[in-house]
Amino acid sequence: MRGKVWETRLIFLLALGLVGSLGFDWWMGLVGLGIGLVAIGLEMLFHRMPAEDILYALVGGSAGLILGVLIVFVLRMGNISLVDEGRYGGDPLVMIPLALGFAMAHVCITKGRRLGLIETAPEEEKPAAGRSLLLDMSTIVDGRVADLVHAGLLTGPFIVPAGARKKLEEMKDSDDMVERGRARRGQETLERLEEAAGKEQIEYVDFGGGKRERLRILNWLRDEQATLISDDTDILDAAEREGSRTIRLEQLGPAAKQVVLPGQRIRVKVIRKGRNPGQGVGFLNDGTMVVVENGEKSVGNTVDALSHTTFRASGGTMIFARATDSPHPEDAEVTV
Repeated sequence: MRGKVWETRLIFLLALGLVGSLGFDWWMGLVGLGIGLVAIGLEMLFHRMPAEDILYALVGGSAGLILGVLIVFVLRMGNISLVDEGRYGGDPLVMIPLALGFAMAHVCITKGRRLGLIETAPEEEKPAAGRSLLLDMSTIVDGRVADLVHAGLLTGPFIVPAGARKKLEEMKDSDDMVERGRARRGQETLERLEEAAGKEQIEYVDFGGGKRERLRILNWLRDEQATLISDDTDILDAAEREGSRTIRLEQLGPAAKQVVLPGQRIRVKVIRKGRNPGQGVGFLNDGTMVVVENGEKSVGNTVDALSHTTFRASGGTMIFARATDSPHPEDAEVTV
């Protein structure tokens, strides 16, 4: 397909060159080739741009040109001129519409997408099974993605920044003990990921480094219709504004927590007294707090309880339950 596109472009260039040479003079053929190269460059640029950006640029540029022409018209009515037109053959006021057109096009591209002023038909998306998953450094260091792959919840293919291993090596040589621990966890994540998904499912893509790395990642996500997995709020927010799919690691924990319904029996170890008299407090394996009525006398022991209320808040879920029998002195694991 790409070869056919370039064949069409070459035919277009030759046609412009022949029109210039045969219709005017030989040097006009070179001018035609130059115009054709500029047109092909613009075509390639617009092809890479999202349809929304092109519409925003056209609308903003047109509005800026119209506003500039009106300003020049008003200045002309007032006989305002910057130079002598007879001497220079033109008036620099014509630069006003060009400047306003550029400014308005830039503003519409940067702000229009965020406001959602223009709706475009959705582009054809890749099948979900073939959608690549991009793992940034925060995901690699976090390590939970390897557990999801081992559990079969994520199947790839996976994209990893090519500079990730180099960054992990630099972190491993750091004097900071925390950085060294993060580096070891990141290396373990990559090893477990290759073991679970297979090396053929992992591709290392060079996004460069420095300040432009994030911009290259965002452009790649948009062009490839890939999904970003990250714990970095800034890049996640930027990717969502661009219309890319994202998975937030901070939401994986609550989504995977156990669900305890009212009337369900649970077994929990009471570890301390509650706020109200007679209450005991324990925790499930996933960290969910359980307030056990009549559980104060069972502190240090495991009890069977019957849940009657589940309270979900922004800070997590709390379960209120009533103890159903005498405490178990054995140090059993907390179960549901």
